[in-house]
Amino acid sequence: MKRNLILLCWLSFLPLNAQIQKAVTESGKEVVLLDDRTWRFVHESDSTALETIVQNKAEFTRDAKATFSVQSANLNVAVYHDPKKWKTAASGLQNIEYLFIGPDHIFATLTADRSRIPNLRIVKDVVISNVRQATDYFRLKESEYRTVNGRRMLYLRYIANLKGLDFEYAGYYFINDSGFAMVVAYTMQQDFEAKFPEIQKFLNGFTEISYQPPPPPMRVPKL
Repeated sequence: MKRNLILLCWLSFLPLNAQIQKAVTESGKEVVLLDDRTWRFVHESDSTALETIVQNKAEFTRDAKATFSVQSANLNVAVYHDPKKWKTAASGLQNIEYLFIGPDHIFATLTADRSRIPNLRIVKDVVISNVRQATDYFRLKESEYRTVNGRRMLYLRYIANLKGLDFEYAGYYFINDSGFAMVVAYTMQQDFEAKFPEIQKFLNGFTEISYQPPPPPMRVPKL
């Protein structure tokens, strides 16, 4: 079962036969030719989303049906989710602790690392740089600071084209004194808006947890 979950979750990243062609316009901008014979600028993100991070004043909290938690072994974070809708498995992949499979072909990952990053602005820059290098097309749609279960987090939503297929992603990124963690959910871009309510519920289950020290050993009275 674990193996099947991993295969299903990463099916969208398998190499396909789509041929991606790139070119440079007269103005020096890089474009990519997709399978439908349309050209797109490789990086056509909204300049405001790239340059600024909006403060969302709403409070985002865990859904009442998110009763089952998966805890990171690397950092004091957990993902609470509805076990009737979501299945989970340890990934066995480098840098990714858990894979999640939700309803209607929604997928998600939990990544946690003890690398310390000074602030969320740097997190944003690193994420964008990494995604740009790994994809054929990238567009950042939203960039916000949010309060999620009482903790300040970065929220990013973006589109990326992988081997001719458009995927849309939304995720929370969190740092504390011990390291960095992120939970990211995704599905096919054409279906993302319809599935966004379920994606948002899942993401809102991401939280920092407090470890309690074990109780002192009990003294056994001498007979």
